[in-house]
Amino acid sequence: MGFYDNYNFDGLKFFSQIKDKPGSSISEPYIDFLTVIKYLKARRQSISVAEIGIGYGATALQILKLLDADDVYYAFDFEKRLNDFADDLRARDFGITCEVVLAANSDKLWDSYNWNLSDLVLQMRERNEAGIFDAVYLDGAHAFMHDGLAVCLLKELVKDGGILVLDDVFFAFDSCEWGRTVGLERFTKKQMSDCQILRVRKLFLDNDPNFEAITQPDAYRGIFKKRSVTPKFDGR
Repeated sequence: MGFYDNYNFDGLKFFSQIKDKPGSSISEPYIDFLTVIKYLKARRQSISVAEIGIGYGATALQILKLLDADDVYYAFDFEKRLNDFADDLRARDFGITCEVVLAANSDKLWDSYNWNLSDLVLQMRERNEAGIFDAVYLDGAHAFMHDGLAVCLLKELVKDGGILVLDDVFFAFDSCEWGRTVGLERFTKKQMSDCQILRVRKLFLDNDPNFEAITQPDAYRGIFKKRSVTPKFDGR
């Protein structure tokens, strides 16, 4: 039995897709990330949560239902997808009270969520702050060129004591029909067979003394906690 079997998404453009692929992992909420949010909410007066790549909204909807009026949820994805997401939230009363920030990118070839993440880093530095997000779930392009930069930006955007989650650590583009279709004209044969998020993890997180791995190295989703050592940006 699926998590959303008893939900009525009839007439909605975005959330109705959850039921189009029964049994698919993308149609189920990521429970461990919801546990992370509950953990942080029990310890902080208000929290800011970011989801990069919201799929059909299976995890997003449950995140929103956990957050309160003082909390903020950031969604990073393509503009068309986020517009449909926002329309569904307006069309149906899901009992959501938190602030929702839509950080959309276009479908232009070289555009991605990294542009919006970089804007947040620059704004944060101008305010001399150390971190914006208490928890981040990165389930984006699954490609080194996008998610390598994303992790570098997110390491600064995650607050001390905050959590960064990498999805699909052992995904390779040649492992499924979707990946082969997407990757055929974009990657070499070696890159197609490489676990690109694992490469990102190894390069930017495994040896970073500011981040502590919560999950084991063989975990398909990597969970990292930022240690409380980050100084504020001083403009120099």
